[in-house]
Amino acid sequence: MLLNSNGYIVIDAWLKTKKMSPFAFQQQTWQRIANGESGLVNAPTGCGKTYSVFLGALIDFINRHSEDYISRSKNGLQLLWITPLRALAKDIGRAMEEVISELGMSWKVGIRNGDTDTSERQKQKRQMPEVLIITPESLHLLLAQKGYKENLQSLRIIAVDEWHELLGSKRGVQVELAISRIVPIATGNLSIFGISA
Repeated sequence: MLLNSNGYIVIDAWLKTKKMSPFAFQQQTWQRIANGESGLVNAPTGCGKTYSVFLGALIDFINRHSEDYISRSKNGLQLLWITPLRALAKDIGRAMEEVISELGMSWKVGIRNGDTDTSERQKQKRQMPEVLIITPESLHLLLAQKGYKENLQSLRIIAVDEWHELLGSKRGVQVELAISRIVPIATGNLSIFGISA
């Protein structure tokens, strides 16, 4: 049961330091991720949808590496966060980095969009961060690169943020095609979550 798992205990303790407690939909998402399932997170803006999937990724990782989750680094890509809103990428990244830092973990968060410079892209190609926040267009370009499969094998979770913005659009089709290419590459359980307001 998730509530007794090391990952849940660690994240619950961190939330308590913030005087927060998880919503039922967040716990349900964490359980689905733990089960290797997929789904859609639908909640109003500002209710913690990002934490529902991101903290689920941390819980999953801690549960799989409970002895050394703090010191483990260079773990390969764990969470691919697809967002159509380039302007939000930095805010999402900062929020994620804050949690990782406060937990003392060695995870890295990378951002990849039209503003990402070539040296950062090369760095990501050599060593993928554990979390990559990416636009649909940049994901499309990433999948066209040589050696992209090796960078995606360790992937555990794909989150498609602002799914309602992508539905029925060319960018939405781009995301669907990208996901269909990624699914056969991942070597472990792969959960896919849409996030929508």
